[in-house]
Amino acid sequence: MTAAESEPYGAHRFRVRCDALPKLGFSEVRGLSVAVESANGDDPGSESQSPGADGRGRRARKRPAPRPRPPSPSRRATSSPPLELRRGVTDDRSLWAWFRAWVDGEATPQDVRICLLDATGDPVRGWVCRAATPVRWTGPHLVADAATVATESLELTHEGIDAVTDLDDCDD
Repeated sequence: MTAAESEPYGAHRFRVRCDALPKLGFSEVRGLSVAVESANGDDPGSESQSPGADGRGRRARKRPAPRPRPPSPSRRATSSPPLELRRGVTDDRSLWAWFRAWVDGEATPQDVRICLLDATGDPVRGWVCRAATPVRWTGPHLVADAATVATESLELTHEGIDAVTDLDDCDD
């Protein structure tokens, strides 16, 4: 293994794809996480938090539960937090449109692919969040005396995360 092959990839080069959305650039993806549930079905990390808190001192909000996979004697149950996609506000209203279509019952769950890219822009790792559905759109925090980029985010629940095994699924 060469030194270049052993270096970790930067977190700043990635691509997000979803059939419900046009090609969009995102500045941040949060929530790529999978936890094995304990024998009683609880999230193992939830015991360390105070009741009703989300770990950041805010009250936790109830989310629609993702549909569980059929039980398998050899497979342990897992859980994942909602996926959050953030980007700068532009004239494109597709995040809002997908959220509203879901609220209005006009949209179906979509797989969302997140692909990590190397320095040349080629996909090197990828994950798919199965059957994602929008549960929250958050608009920009507007402050008159702050010269920052206005951002919006879309929060999605999903049925779980799998590794993308065919990196051709990450190409444009």
